[in-house]
Amino acid sequence: MAIQEQRLVKALEPFKGFVLSTMIFTLQQSGLQEAIARGTTVDALVTERGLDRPRLVAMVDYFVAAGLVARSADGVLTLTEAAREYDEARAWYEMMIGGYGTTFLSLGDHLAKDTAPAPRNGGLVGSGSCGMSLHDSIPLLRGLLATTGRDYRRLVDLGCGSGVYLTELCRDYPQLTAVGIEPDELGAQTARTWVDEHGLADRISIAQTGALDWIRAVPDGERPDLAVLAFVIHEVLGQDGEEGVRELLNTLFDTSPDLDLAIVDIDLRSADAESMSHPLAQHYYNAYFLMHPFTSQRLESRGWWEKFFADCGLEIVASALTDPAMDSTGFELGWIVRRVAA
Repeated sequence: MAIQEQRLVKALEPFKGFVLSTMIFTLQQSGLQEAIARGTTVDALVTERGLDRPRLVAMVDYFVAAGLVARSADGVLTLTEAAREYDEARAWYEMMIGGYGTTFLSLGDHLAKDTAPAPRNGGLVGSGSCGMSLHDSIPLLRGLLATTGRDYRRLVDLGCGSGVYLTELCRDYPQLTAVGIEPDELGAQTARTWVDEHGLADRISIAQTGALDWIRAVPDGERPDLAVLAFVIHEVLGQDGEEGVRELLNTLFDTSPDLDLAIVDIDLRSADAESMSHPLAQHYYNAYFLMHPFTSQRLESRGWWEKFFADCGLEIVASALTDPAMDSTGFELGWIVRRVAA
């Protein structure tokens, strides 16, 4: 018996969301959103941007039917309020669709033991994550640093991504100079461009190298008194194991014993039914938790990390969660850790 239309519509609801999310990302990343927000037409877009007309027409028809774009009787395209609301979460679409879209499509191919990690777009993962940080982790980090009473002079961001933590913290601390460590060539160039655009190239440098290589080579006069590991420590754990994380922390504090280390990461509670019933958990974190083991990343719980820090001879001097007005799940948290005094 053929499926009935009402049941088919219900069964295709996830498919609708899949295509809608990819098309929101396309609208945001293609430059079409900015053009349509100013008011334009298909003819103008074809002429000004050299676009394929039949393909653009099909895309615009989709945008209109999906409620992302409004089209007047004379063909003028404008952005809807829904599209503007989705744009507030642009960084989430950049990371999860642009960065991890191919990951989700290939999970089944990477489920067997000893298969390679699933693919991802590291550049969009990094830039999307840094964009998200302006909403959650940077305000969290600012609050933590304000509790220390320290006047920081030299910052290192170990895994700096687009460089947003560097520029934001240098604005907060006018005396601060900083270096961002980014092993990926494209990522390092992206960070340099970001720093240049924000007029801080005289205070911030980007080193394309590994974290341990930089730590071991840093001259005495350039040793940091503040270091940041934002969503990086679980990457190290996934790729180098517990001993790799231990080596990173020990080497960092051996080089700079009086350092404040700011760590931001996610509390792994994906099996906690109550936590996962939260609306933001359902809309975002459920997918976030899912893709990490497939991409050589290992999340752990807050309790696990705090025991690990203690085992490494570190003490937690401050900890906090994100502002509940922005994220009340309690998943994202930050610590300031120091080496225990001998």
